[in-house]
Amino acid sequence: MEKSNEPERFTKMELTSYEGDEPYIFISYSHADTDVVYPILKLIENEKFRFWYDDTMEIGEDFREELRSRIEKCSAFVLFLSEASLNSKYCGMEIITAYKYNKKIYPVYLKDDIVIPPSLMMILENLQHVKGVVNRETDKYLNKLIAGLPIETMRSLEIEDGVLVRCKDGSTSLTIPSDVHTIGEGAFKNCERLEHLNLGENVKVLKKEAFRGCKSLKSLVLPMNVKKVGDSAFRDCISMTSLVAENPRLALGERAFENCAQLSSIILNDAMTEIYGGVFNSCKSLTSIELPKKLTVLGESSFADCARLKSIDIPEPVTKLDDMVFNGCVELEEISMKNNITKIGKNSFKDCKSLRSVRIPQSVTSIGSGPFRGCDMLENIEVDPKNKAFKSLGGVLFNKNKSVLICHPAKVGDSEYAIPDSVTVISDWAFCECTNLTKIDIPDSVYEIGEGAFSACSSLTGIELPDSVVKIDDTAFRGCTSLKTVRIPDSVQEFGWGIFSGCDDVVIICGKHSAAAKYCESHSIPHRAE
Repeated sequence: MEKSNEPERFTKMELTSYEGDEPYIFISYSHADTDVVYPILKLIENEKFRFWYDDTMEIGEDFREELRSRIEKCSAFVLFLSEASLNSKYCGMEIITAYKYNKKIYPVYLKDDIVIPPSLMMILENLQHVKGVVNRETDKYLNKLIAGLPIETMRSLEIEDGVLVRCKDGSTSLTIPSDVHTIGEGAFKNCERLEHLNLGENVKVLKKEAFRGCKSLKSLVLPMNVKKVGDSAFRDCISMTSLVAENPRLALGERAFENCAQLSSIILNDAMTEIYGGVFNSCKSLTSIELPKKLTVLGESSFADCARLKSIDIPEPVTKLDDMVFNGCVELEEISMKNNITKIGKNSFKDCKSLRSVRIPQSVTSIGSGPFRGCDMLENIEVDPKNKAFKSLGGVLFNKNKSVLICHPAKVGDSEYAIPDSVTVISDWAFCECTNLTKIDIPDSVYEIGEGAFSACSSLTGIELPDSVVKIDDTAFRGCTSLKTVRIPDSVQEFGWGIFSGCDDVVIICGKHSAAAKYCESHSIPHRAE
């Protein structure tokens, strides 16, 4: 049979009219235009938009009230304009009601010669929304119309072989379909309306950035079936307040919950063994957490910048605290470390500004540089007497034979301090922010001044380096704002960058042709010969 060129005729819509409480589109049209409107609505339905339309011929006051209620609750109003619709008392009432409730109106002109009645002219000629004429020869306007419809009225989950690969769903509440076992990379990224999520009983893996930026998500349960949460999976979910993770073997990817700024309740399975890098970084509302009893590793920056965290009890199986693990926990007052920890990483407790006392257990054999950098209220570091690698003297932390001065707490002692003559290395950030110190005596055993060793010692007025010193590392005296003179011997041959940054009034005393003089000349630092 020869195919007809005539357009297909439709007498009934056969499309699902949405009846729920989620955002939807109200469709205003004349039943006389069904054959033209139907294929357009089919396109909108294919894009998974929710819409309500009337496919009856009901009349009466009750029906008018239902139309008014539907328009009041809708998120957008798509208006199919034709001679028939403009002569319909119902369509006219719908237009006026949509205008009254300040709805987004999307006019679709079914012909280009439609004459607008004076009663509707003011509304239709002053719309700020996209409008156009349907042309059977091109779909450019329809594409533009569909692209402009509010995303919150859309429900679109793309599933491929059990992997949910993309979501354009504007829902506030969502249950993952039972045939999904994996949430794909970035599948729900920036779905900002999503408030409630049910992962169901079959999802096993959430890939990288799966729900990143879901700014309205309020709480989360990771059920027993979830085995892996990818890197940054819930990063920037800034409204999330609670998290429950049920699986003891759950692998949490790096930065999985970073910047969940309202997250205040975290319940992890007691049998979980590892928390990886940055998982809870910048969870600024977290005041306390009970770490799993079988935990062995706290990864790099795992609780960094948890600004309201006040205390932490490290479980006994934990063997190492990685770099910057509690960096920036400015309200942290109490740390309990058990006797299995062997490593305290670099900058582990940097800028923990409420910390006053720390006890290093017997088991610790390695401490990275600047572990208590910026802890400007720290008064005492105590080391278990049985520790074979470190010791404390007057609250100051050294290695066991006192050849390396690791940390002089900011609030230890008086305004003057004499470094023991056993010390050969002043470690990175050792005296950082010791603002009370006006004088520090350095013995002729010292040969190296570490990075930032005296940084921000703002009351220090002068210092004399002995002839034993051969190296001054980066930013060693940065921010020593009261520093007037520093004697640098000819023995110093290695200079880092920014050593005297912020020391506006300092004058360096050094040999006329020494390496120090050359350093000062190249960095425009005032100096004079001895």
